[in-house]
Amino acid sequence: MLPSMSRLVLVCLVAAAAALGSCGSTPLATRNIDIGAQTLDRIEPGSGRKFVLYLLGEPREKVQLDDGLELWTWALRERKSSGGAVVYRVESDPKARAERRAYVEFRDGRVLRAWRD
Repeated sequence: MLPSMSRLVLVCLVAAAAALGSCGSTPLATRNIDIGAQTLDRIEPGSGRKFVLYLLGEPREKVQLDDGLELWTWALRERKSSGGAVVYRVESDPKARAERRAYVEFRDGRVLRAWRD
């Protein structure tokens, strides 16, 4: 039989493991994030894929183009913050309605250009 302190530690560890195991996480592709209008302007030619993913999250679509080009697309919904600033909600869910789109074109893993419509 375990001493009472050891039993308490064991019970706590089992409870913590059960709690962690039951935690649900939303896949990155279905998360929606809010970004400021100036965030898209931070994507400059020469930036890497990791930087773009950090700013915008997973794109809705990745398309391989000719000559080694790759185009990533995000769906955006424009809204005003309570302070009046423009904020974009990046919609990764394929079924989400998009008012605008953001595009980033890569060659060899580096940004060639980024724009939104």
